[in-house]
Amino acid sequence: MGLVDKVLETFKAWTIYEIESLPDEAHQIHEVYRTSRETYATTEVMENNARVLAIQEGNANNLAAYAEAKRATKEAKIEERKARINFDEMVKQHNARLYSLSQTFDCIFRSHKIKKEHYHGGKYNGVNCIRIMEKATELFLEFSTSIKAKKVVTKSDKEIDGKCSEFQRLLGLLDAIWSTVRGIDGGLLPTEVQLGYLERAIGDAKALWLTMGLGTQQPKWHMTFDGHLLHQVQMYGGVADKADDTIEFQHQILMRLKDRFRSVPSYRKREICIQRELRREKSPEIESHIAKYKASINGKTNSKRAIETTERQQSTRDAKRVKREGFLQGLQCE
Repeated sequence: MGLVDKVLETFKAWTIYEIESLPDEAHQIHEVYRTSRETYATTEVMENNARVLAIQEGNANNLAAYAEAKRATKEAKIEERKARINFDEMVKQHNARLYSLSQTFDCIFRSHKIKKEHYHGGKYNGVNCIRIMEKATELFLEFSTSIKAKKVVTKSDKEIDGKCSEFQRLLGLLDAIWSTVRGIDGGLLPTEVQLGYLERAIGDAKALWLTMGLGTQQPKWHMTFDGHLLHQVQMYGGVADKADDTIEFQHQILMRLKDRFRSVPSYRKREICIQRELRREKSPEIESHIAKYKASINGKTNSKRAIETTERQQSTRDAKRVKREGFLQGLQCE
């Protein structure tokens, strides 16, 4: 989830900073931030050059020049920080407006049954991250079309298609890694073919990640791409499960209850109603009725309907595996 969120955050940051056509006021804030970043980078280079001269020669003029360059860098950093704060606030307000690309992206996600969960900090949970990886091709085709309709005139359609294709390939590689680690079905231990597939997918994803210039200061990135994940699969056959289904389910129950009692004006009364409903659901009598109801609707595992469902799920899994393998083979050919 952390890596998928990082890819999506970088993609949205690229669109707002490089591509999206902004209103006049937002555009001015954006240009101030861009100028401050360039000034800060320039002063850093000048400070490094002055420091080298001061160390090599050490005369009074060079020392004074180094002190002046250091002071200029400090001032440029302060201005850059102020501009970044204003820019971040502008981005937050702009993304909340209906005409922004961020809102368009959210609509595209929802059309593919991908949504942010409030109980998950407003980010995509595990199930939604898996859907994003699996549908990366379709999603970024729609993203590319949306971006072209709201891009600045200095950016070409070819450049947008190329960048979206990079993000799509990266998510496809993450999907290949995930499916290999979580989908080992050849026995208790992975086969040599599966290990080779995983090693190739990790190597290609790491190379593409570094080429795109995404940040690497993440523990999950280190564990995935610096050999720990591959070593874990080689030594122990996979990654240990952490069953958090119960926690996620309780989050969903609480979210439904908050929505159910949202019309209660008093916060205190609303919390009392939620607590009372939670106690009612834990009543032995209520639990017995729920258990009987669930038992009555659970079909037999050997029924025709259950067999057809199992076959349909297996065919879907096989199709996904073929798609991922073909995706990786296509990258190798390139």
